[in-house]
Amino acid sequence: MRTEKKNSKKKKSAAFVAAGVIGLATAGGAYAYWTSLGGGSGTASTRAGAASVFEVTGNVANAMFPGDTVQTVTATVKNTGTENYKLQAVKAFVTTDKVGCDGTDYKLNGAPAPTNATDAAAITVTQADLAPTATTTGTFTMQFNNKSTDQNACKGAAVTITYIAS
Repeated sequence: MRTEKKNSKKKKSAAFVAAGVIGLATAGGAYAYWTSLGGGSGTASTRAGAASVFEVTGNVANAMFPGDTVQTVTATVKNTGTENYKLQAVKAFVTTDKVGCDGTDYKLNGAPAPTNATDAAAITVTQADLAPTATTTGTFTMQFNNKSTDQNACKGAAVTITYIAS
């Protein structure tokens, strides 16, 4: 009986060794893979953007006259576009509907108002990344520029403040 037990142990040991070898071979196969290189391409685009999306509004509350006081004006800037746009600056100049009365007959931020876009005066406004329909505000002062010359041409003048936003 002893030889049968020895043979039985040998057979069991051989079976375990065989199972282990098969297990290792299978396990090694589970971790096998190929390596390679590849490439490709894709496309994307950006919108052209709009040339003029900022709408600026701001009015002087009371009619101006020689010797009047300074009025603070709030200019509201609105993004009318469909994407975010960054507001960097706002400028303004003044014109009127009367011959002999121009922007210099008014003061913008304490100085004679500029009369054209080239010379437009800066309005204090915080730079902002504006989402569609978002707004921000800036302020400036305006008043009649009481010159030492006859300013009757400015009586009843319609004063236009033209804003330039960038």
